[in-house]
Amino acid sequence: MTTTAASQVLNDIYTQRQTAPLSILSLADPILNPEPQTLPQTPSSQSQSQLSVSQNGSNATNTTILTPSTLAVDLEHYRDLFSKLRFSYLEQVTKEKYLKNLIGEPPTLATPEQNAQLEEKLVVMKAELQTKKRGVDALVVEMEQLAREIAEKYDIVEAGMRQLETLPREVEGLEQEVEELRRQLREKEAEVEISSDPRMNLSLEETQMLVEEQRRRQEELRGQIDTFERELPAKVRECEKAERELVEIETRRNEVTRTARDALRRKAEGKPDLLEQQGRWYKSSEVVLKGLLGVED
Repeated sequence: MTTTAASQVLNDIYTQRQTAPLSILSLADPILNPEPQTLPQTPSSQSQSQLSVSQNGSNATNTTILTPSTLAVDLEHYRDLFSKLRFSYLEQVTKEKYLKNLIGEPPTLATPEQNAQLEEKLVVMKAELQTKKRGVDALVVEMEQLAREIAEKYDIVEAGMRQLETLPREVEGLEQEVEELRRQLREKEAEVEISSDPRMNLSLEETQMLVEEQRRRQEELRGQIDTFERELPAKVRECEKAERELVEIETRRNEVTRTARDALRRKAEGKPDLLEQQGRWYKSSEVVLKGLLGVED
C-alpha cells in the first residue's frame, strides 16, 4: 500500500465517522465523559436528604457523577420500582373489578367453572410469559456478545487507524533506506568492475568450476594431512633415535678432539706421546701374537 492509498483510506474512515457515527458511542458519551448531573431523587435519597436537612438545617440536593456503577444501581432501583408499580396496578385493577362485580345490578359473581377456566388460561399465559422472558434473556445475552464483538472490532479499527497515521513516515524512511542500499550496491559493483583480480570478472559457470577445483585441492590436502598425521609417530621415533645417535657421535667426536689436542700439546712440549706409545705397544703385541699363533697377514 502506497502513502497516497493509506492517506485516502484514512480520510475515507474519518468521513464515514462524521457522516454515520456509531450510536453506541453517543450513548456511552455520558460514561466516557462524565459530568456532574443531578439525578432524580429516589425514596431512599429523599429520606437521606430529609435527614441531612434535619441535621444541617438547610436544603441539600443529591448530585452524583454518572458512572457504570451508579447506572447499575439506578437500573436496579428502577427495576424494583417498576416491579412494585406493576404489583400495585394489578392489585388496584383487581379490587376495582371485584367491587364493580359486587355493586353491580345485578351483581356479577364468578362460578367455579369460570374460575377453573380462568386458572387454565392463566397457566397458559404464564407459560407464554416465561417463554417470552427466556427469549428476552437470550436476546440480551446475544446483544451483550454482539456489543463485545463490536468493541473488539472498534479497537482493531482504532489500532489500524493509528498505524495508517504513522505509515507514511515509515514508508518514507524505508524508501530512504532502500535508496541508500542501492547507492551502496552501485558503489560495490563499481569497485568489483575496476578490481585487478581477474577472478572477480568470471562468469557464473567459470566461478563454479573454480570453486569445484578449489574443493578438490582441499580434499587432496586433507588426504595428505591425514597421511602425514598417521606417519608422524613413526617419524617422531626416528627423529628421537637419530638425536640419540647424534649425541653419541658428538660425544665421541669431542673425546677424539680432546685426545688429539692433548697429543699435539704433548708433542709440542717434547713430552712422550702416550697414545703413540700405546699404539706401538698394541702393534708389537699384535706381531708377537701372530708369530706365536702362526697367523699370517
